[in-house]
Amino acid sequence: MCLACATPVRGKSYGIECLALQLGPDAPAPLEAPSRSRDATPRIVARLGFAVAAFATVLPWSRFGPGSDALGAWSRTARWSLVAGVLALAGLALVLAQRSPRLRTPAWDAWVTLLGAGVAIASILSVAFPQAFSRPWLGPWVAAAGGCVSCAATIVAGRATEPAAARL
Repeated sequence: MCLACATPVRGKSYGIECLALQLGPDAPAPLEAPSRSRDATPRIVARLGFAVAAFATVLPWSRFGPGSDALGAWSRTARWSLVAGVLALAGLALVLAQRSPRLRTPAWDAWVTLLGAGVAIASILSVAFPQAFSRPWLGPWVAAAGGCVSCAATIVAGRATEPAAARL
């Protein structure tokens, strides 16, 4: 008997085969290793996507003029970058709250998906319609990527949690 199989019971060592016989009907059920749910990895990816989008609001959103310094998305004159920043922080708060199983429902997943899509759309609109006399730079592209990743990961997580019969 190897060391991994030897289990001491009442001063003697027993293998797995004989252990249940020695313990009798009071033997506890074997422990199973905790398994991660199928939606755990996509939810982690969604959190990372919103974290990246929120971090992107710290980056400069334009090459010069308003929004060209740190926290460039939070300038008062920037319409779409401000919307993207607020949606990114709201999405990050919601996906962190979704660590509670009560909030892992299709309705909450829909809200998270909409927030991710909103971040991506507002970031792209910030690129398409930059502030006067400025050119878009790094921030909106990073935020758009983070929003797209969060949106897609939440859709995958939602598909993983719904029952198989509902998918047919």
